[in-house]
Amino acid sequence: MPFSYAAAAAGSSCRKTNRISTAAAATARPPAPSPSLAPAPPEANPSAASDSDPSSYSSSSGDEADLTASDSATASVVSAYLSVAGEGADLSKVGIFLSSAARRRSPPCLICFDPIRPSDPVWSCSSSCFAILHLPCIQSWAHQSASGAAVPCLTWGCPKCRFAYPKSQTPTSYLCFCSKTVDPTPDPWILPHSCGDVCRRRLNANLDSGCDHTCLLLCHPGPCPPCTAVVPNAPCFCGAHREPRRCAHQRYSCAGKCNKRLSCGLHCCPVNCHDGPCPPCAVRGKHKCECGETMEEKLCSERVFQCKRECGGMLDCGKHRCERGCHGGKCGECPLRGRRTCPCGKKDYPKLECDAEAATCGSTCEKVLGCGRHRCPERCHRGPCDETCRLVITKSCRCGGLKKEVPCYQELTCERKCQRLRNCGRHACKRRCCAGDCPPCSETCDRKLRCGNHKCLSPCHRGACSPCPLMKTISCACGKTCFEVPCGTEKNQKPPKCSKKCNIPRLCRHKLECRPHKCHYGACPPCKLTCGEELSCSHICKERCHGPISPPNPEFTLKPTKRKMEKQIECTPGIPCPPCKEVVLVPCFGQHLGQERAVSFC
Repeated sequence: MPFSYAAAAAGSSCRKTNRISTAAAATARPPAPSPSLAPAPPEANPSAASDSDPSSYSSSSGDEADLTASDSATASVVSAYLSVAGEGADLSKVGIFLSSAARRRSPPCLICFDPIRPSDPVWSCSSSCFAILHLPCIQSWAHQSASGAAVPCLTWGCPKCRFAYPKSQTPTSYLCFCSKTVDPTPDPWILPHSCGDVCRRRLNANLDSGCDHTCLLLCHPGPCPPCTAVVPNAPCFCGAHREPRRCAHQRYSCAGKCNKRLSCGLHCCPVNCHDGPCPPCAVRGKHKCECGETMEEKLCSERVFQCKRECGGMLDCGKHRCERGCHGGKCGECPLRGRRTCPCGKKDYPKLECDAEAATCGSTCEKVLGCGRHRCPERCHRGPCDETCRLVITKSCRCGGLKKEVPCYQELTCERKCQRLRNCGRHACKRRCCAGDCPPCSETCDRKLRCGNHKCLSPCHRGACSPCPLMKTISCACGKTCFEVPCGTEKNQKPPKCSKKCNIPRLCRHKLECRPHKCHYGACPPCKLTCGEELSCSHICKERCHGPISPPNPEFTLKPTKRKMEKQIECTPGIPCPPCKEVVLVPCFGQHLGQERAVSFC
């Protein structure tokens, strides 16, 4: 059975760790430079960290690389891959997933806020955020997103990154991270929700990238590492330079001049070797407009332009001039030549000259007016018809609640308010004389989110509200070590363990001798040294230190403290030393007999 990196990170014995590390390193080690076998994943997106991935639970006292390197087993597993991938490979996010899985931390589901246990069926976003959610939660989320709106929606979005998935991709079964195994069996020696087999996912989803390699790591969450295959003759962007490059970084700039021919066909690109199309030609010069009458100084990419004067050229008829704006080529034929009619179009004049005006026919115009329902009642006339239709008809208002005879051009509305519910299903439309096309609700949702701390600020909507997008920071007493959790899950969290020293100075006489302790909430641990203060009898106090105590740190709480409740905590004063209990030989008054007594009873 293949071993995963989580097994190596969680191994409790040296034998298990060595065995797992050897197996995983052998799996992760791609054959040296073979373009067909080396893995080639897209670079990890550092901004794609999810609320429900383990990277959100790391300490801010060190970066991702430090966290990965802190676990020797995980570092030994990944080191074999890094030795081939070089410095350009980014395995930090994968390492954080593995380290967190080895420590058995359970990230919360962003929908229900319950912890995700190793035996729970899950779904992982495959777009950019790689958030891990409960399978029943995401199925319910997708169903409500697609059917909760007033207009049926064909897509549903990831609760974290809002990537739109089609309705056909609603998850129906529990798959491992690489999607090869249905209902992966929980195994304590491999990563939870992993099949333990080689990932084999395509490392670069972009088909135009030229990389067709697959991931050789074992089935893992999050993004795959970058491809380490070697392309022997990788061309630069401009194609003038070739050199061996890693597959993940085979697109590069040679830093020389591009020198590609620009779209103008006259000049070459002066920009350094770059990706994508060349910029427009920026060479300035004097160019003529299309009609050739105006000359202006313009960029070469804008050398074809039109001036603001009319053409004024003679048409083919020789009687009329061109009324078009600046243009190239001939002006064309006269638009008045050929078959012509009277203004209403009922009488033809087949042999009328282009400079003669067509006469009116004397019949009714009958052109359709601007209302689209009635025709012009005037006699055949030149020019446009009257746009205002003054025919009196019986009209109904938009909502159908009022009928009245009014001129056709006049709009009829009533004062009744629409009582239909808007698309949110909560608020009425309340528009006057609404035709039934009620607009989307303009109110704020204002319902309490699942986190219990904030309200939904989105426009009023149907279905469940989106998860709270805010993050809560939980820090130690000194604030130098912290981690972020999704809002609403902070109630079950404990403060992080800080490795920094407590900055509260001791007030007793042993402040230079006491061993320093780590950062903490609440009171400092008591001093355990012997008092050592000289008593009046010249003996030394042998009781445990009872000097003054520094004011304690406030107790750990996530609730905001009210200013009225804040009190200045003062230091606790020390207590005086007890009477001396040293036993000494005390003679009688006559110096004849002696008796052992404590000094305080002498």
